[in-house]
Amino acid sequence: MTEKVRAFLSDTDEYRIAFETFLANTDQKVKARAWMDAQILQLPDTQLLVDAGAGNGELTKYLDDRFDSVIAIDPNPYLLEDLKVDCPDAKTIEGGILAADVPPQSASLVVCSHVFYYIPPESWLDNLAQIAAWIRPGGRAWIILQCADTDCMRMRHFFDEQTFSLHPLREAFVAQHGDKFTATMHSIDSFITTKNLKDAYAIAEFMLNMLPLVSPPLQADLENYVEQYFAVSPTSYRFSCTQNVLELTRKD
Repeated sequence: MTEKVRAFLSDTDEYRIAFETFLANTDQKVKARAWMDAQILQLPDTQLLVDAGAGNGELTKYLDDRFDSVIAIDPNPYLLEDLKVDCPDAKTIEGGILAADVPPQSASLVVCSHVFYYIPPESWLDNLAQIAAWIRPGGRAWIILQCADTDCMRMRHFFDEQTFSLHPLREAFVAQHGDKFTATMHSIDSFITTKNLKDAYAIAEFMLNMLPLVSPPLQADLENYVEQYFAVSPTSYRFSCTQNVLELTRKD
């Protein structure tokens, strides 16, 4: 097998199908939503939700009836149009986080879920500071990314693809803004479990395509990796996709 792993972008049918395969075989979304449900009960108020990087609004839709008002931010106008179908009362802002006109100290909760992958690392701290500026006293922000030491991230590292960690960002933010905010790391354990190699391979390929693939490996090499590291039995594959949440809380 000399064919290379497919390279596809997030606005393609290939990505959509692979993403659906991932969702069908992981507990990541269920566990993340259960964690969010418990944490929202601890908020001092639920006046405003800001979804920074809302995409088509799947998470926005899940959360919006808990809050009095919602602002959804995304640079893709077509995704925001889809969001408005399910969340017609949400205010939408087309653009990135740094340019978004959100009133200072207005948000009870800011959610930024799996967005920082697509922000240049040198801009992470600026984007986090902007998000922090929106938090009202006692309010929170959740920056969510996959943990750096998951099976999926180790696979990306093995194939020389970029990996991510929120821990250095937390340290840099605390050094600059620790007098006004607490910054806490949480982990939400999550796994991918499939009953066949086909689905395990498809999800592994999807994970390699989190960012555009510059030098796709051979399909045979990826399949061998999946077999070597993810196979539990001839009919079962399991690999971790645990999420980290960097939680900011504005001090009263």
